[in-house]
Amino acid sequence: MTKASGKTRKPREDGVRTREAILAAAGAEFAKNGFELASMREICRAAQCNCALAARYFENKETLYRTVAQRLFGELGRPMAEVADKAKDAKSWREAVREWVDDFLFMTIPTSEPQKLCRGLFRNEVVRPTKFHAEFVRKYGEPIYRSLYALVSKAERDPVKVDLWTSSIWSQISVYALADVSWQKSFRPKGVTDAEWRKTLGGFICDNIFSVLAPK
Repeated sequence: MTKASGKTRKPREDGVRTREAILAAAGAEFAKNGFELASMREICRAAQCNCALAARYFENKETLYRTVAQRLFGELGRPMAEVADKAKDAKSWREAVREWVDDFLFMTIPTSEPQKLCRGLFRNEVVRPTKFHAEFVRKYGEPIYRSLYALVSKAERDPVKVDLWTSSIWSQISVYALADVSWQKSFRPKGVTDAEWRKTLGGFICDNIFSVLAPK
């Protein structure tokens, strides 16, 4: 390797780190304040870069917001959108339902940072819909909802009941994403942690599903 070729690596590695720092800072800012109130100046301050450099990686705030949404909604939601394909028989159907419920609960009652940011972004988009709302619902929300619908459809033939079951399960879980932290904690016994409540709630929801539904 020549000396000249060696010089090209550090900027590239620094560029990846800078881009990731901007995305991390933007995720936190958008999750906290939503798109409209998010500050590019604050994002750049947290990422320790100037706004001109941020614009080299992300043309504007809209591009940055879409990129953050793809990373959080798209990548975290993909397993849920694909889980219905795993249901081949009664046993794998129950496992797929449990996986869908557990994954969605992890995004609405999160204990890990990516899921916390995803929950914040989701809540802001529902409470204060942006001009991206319809796009995000189509790209990220509908595939996850259709996956649950497909799972329910394997156990219930009446289209009206399929709609009711799908909507009910979705609503039971998504309400935790919409409530603020203090309101969330009012839903559970005192002293119960997020992880403990998520496990308890997931078991309760799945037990109710399995007590009525089973693949035909």
